[in-house]
Amino acid sequence: MTDAAKTFVETYGDQRNALAAIGPDWLRTARDAAMDAFAQAGLPHRRMEDWRYTDLARLLDKATLSPVVAHSGAVALPADRHSFSMFNAIDRHIIVFVDGVLRADLSDIPASVSFTPLGDALGADWAKALIEAPVNKAQATNVLALNLGLMSGGYALHLKAGQKLAKPLHLVHLALGNGASHVRNLIRLEDGTEATIYETCVSAGATDYFADAVTNVSLGEGARLSLVKVQDEAAGGIHLATLSAQLYARAYLSAFTMTLGAGLSRGQNFVRFEGEGAEAHVNGATALRGRQQGDQFCVTDHAVPHCTSATLFRTVLDDAATGVFQGKVIVRPHAQKTDGRQMSNALILSRDAAMNAKPELEIYADDVQCAHGSTIGELNREALFYLRSRGIDEQSARQLLISAFLDEAFETVPDEAAREGLRGLAADWFRLSEKEGA
Repeated sequence: MTDAAKTFVETYGDQRNALAAIGPDWLRTARDAAMDAFAQAGLPHRRMEDWRYTDLARLLDKATLSPVVAHSGAVALPADRHSFSMFNAIDRHIIVFVDGVLRADLSDIPASVSFTPLGDALGADWAKALIEAPVNKAQATNVLALNLGLMSGGYALHLKAGQKLAKPLHLVHLALGNGASHVRNLIRLEDGTEATIYETCVSAGATDYFADAVTNVSLGEGARLSLVKVQDEAAGGIHLATLSAQLYARAYLSAFTMTLGAGLSRGQNFVRFEGEGAEAHVNGATALRGRQQGDQFCVTDHAVPHCTSATLFRTVLDDAATGVFQGKVIVRPHAQKTDGRQMSNALILSRDAAMNAKPELEIYADDVQCAHGSTIGELNREALFYLRSRGIDEQSARQLLISAFLDEAFETVPDEAAREGLRGLAADWFRLSEKEGA
């Protein structure tokens, strides 16, 4: 067992009684079983196929993993950060979390829906069902067990049948203290509901921390959920985020992640179709520089017929940054009429940058339309020359080409105002990258 894994096991031993106070008896039993499993399995490492490009065990050994200390004082919202202000054009409810803990005093929580801290919902049957929902455990056992054992912060959103959020929720996650936080979020949308959620993950002073978040989603028949997340953590942060979604008949999920920050980040997306006619779009854009590493891992499980999935990730890498995309579309034997597609495109701006891509299809049905692909390349010199020949300076020409490359991913976001905000983020990243490289 690595030092990091030992730290987590010891933390659970120290906090077991305090954690037992969060939730009913079934959760205490589940926590014990999860940490026993984690102690046996340890942290993911390169010898595991799904983690071959991201050695989490080795990287966490260098991080500060003692539990982050709860903060209850005043906190300044990062209004000067574009990743926060990019949503200003959208009328929304702003809800603030500090190191994973909901700060109601800093938040505008809508009274018309059930939005509570995680602990307030754990006694509900729907919350138990979400936490116990099956995930493709071959890929996720270690980190899900760790999160279940130590989870203490997070939120629970429950929309009853027919409810629709009048305004989007903007969840602002601030990392204030150095150390480890383990957050669990629950989203249950019953039949015919609709919601839009924006998320911003930034540092509010923390420089060395491990943010571990798992979000369980369940979409009832005809429910629609749009998620737009911006991860702009500090360079010394490690960001591990897992999304596990169940879609029932005719449900619709759109999930988009913009990855800009953290020294190491890994986004895990697990989508399982439980009812026919459902549709899932899991997309994202990544722009990294320095020695940052960003890993995207996606598994889409077509367990029933007549469902559609699409995954598109676009990655821009400068300096010695590293990008990773691993994706798998599974089509079960009886899941006929499946339409499943995934694509990863990467743009390399430096000879020291690296991209690893491994898209996969696992198909056991014969009446399907499935496709996957990956490209890795540099800026098109002919296109760059053409723009220069029209009087555009080199920096502006490069920015135009990079923006055009990322824009196809941005176009998958349903809301135009959010798309414009993402374009502004990409332009800011490019300008800063050019300034630092000057």
